[in-house]
Formats: sequence, structure tokens, C-alpha cells
Amino acid sequence: MRHWLAFEAKSLIFGGLDGVCTSLALLWAGVAAGEGAVSAHSLLVMGVAGLISQGFAMGLGMYLGSSIESSPTISFADRPDVAPSALRSGSVMFLSFVGFGAIPLLACIPAFNTFDVTVRRLLLSAATALSLFVLGSLRGVLTKEHTLFAGLSMVGTGFAAASISFCVSAAFQHFLADQVNVVKLQPI
Repeated sequence: MRHWLAFEAKSLIFGGLDGVCTSLALLWAGVAAGEGAVSAHSLLVMGVAGLISQGFAMGLGMYLGSSIESSPTISFADRPDVAPSALRSGSVMFLSFVGFGAIPLLACIPAFNTFDVTVRRLLLSAATALSLFVLGSLRGVLTKEHTLFAGLSMVGTGFAAASISFCVSAAFQHFLADQVNVVKLQPI
């Protein structure tokens, strides 16, 4: 019998990657908005609120979707080793989203405010890359892929997705620069 985590690999990987990308996208959007446009405190508050609410929505969505799969009207004859558990799937999705997604937000905690902005950005990138690598390596273990390749591909996927937020935010900020006075606060 396989470990229960093997059954929840989809929830774990999907939740974790989405959590990291959501947090990193928020932080990079703050960076792209311009030096001092958004305070680290504001980003942390928005990030934590977003993690909890979006993690709940994703976990609930996974629960509801898994409930359909475990319905007596759905046949698992072609997958006899799968014992769907809607509550477990939803819980894994929520915990993975919040757990992995919280890592990039560490750059916003007050202890990091003692570092230079460049150092904070490097720490943010390193912590995020490490969390994505761990998540990808876990995927590699569960799917019997090469763990180094799986980890590195997850890092690339995560940063590519978050880079979209940075580019969109930078373009939008440039567009609005002449139209909006941005309040200067402490940058992340």
C-alpha cells in the first residue's frame, strides 16, 4: 500500500506552487511599483490575508472537487488503489498553499528591515528558490523523477510565473506614473 501522501501529491504540489507564486507575485508587484511605493508592513498584511483567504478557497475547492470524485456515481474501477478523501485533499491543498506561500513573505517581517533593500530582495529570492526547490524535489520523489531536475524545473516554473507579475506591475506603474501621486513609504 502506498503512503497517503502519494495520493495527495496533486494537492501538495499544486497548493505549494500556487502559494509561493501568489506571495512572490505580490512582493514583486510591490517592487515593480517603485522604490517606497508600498511599505513592507502593507505587503506583509496583504500577503498573510491573501494566503489565508486564497488557501481556504483552494482547499475548499479541492474538497468540493474531491467530494465529487468520491461520489457513489463515480467509478474508480480503473483506479482501485485510489481511496479519495475529500477532506484530506482539501487540507493538504490548504496547508501546502499557506506553508510554502508563507516563505517569500518572510522578507517582509520587521527583522529584515535592518537589511539594505538589495539584501532583502536577495534573501527573498533565495528563500523562495529554496522553497520551490524543496517542493519540486518532493514531486520528484513522489513521481520517481530525478529530484535535482524536478527541483530545478519547479524553481524555473515559479520564477517564470512570478516574473509575469513583476512585468505587468512595472508596465502598469509606468503607465500610471504621470497620473497618480504615489506615497513614498519604506520599500521591501
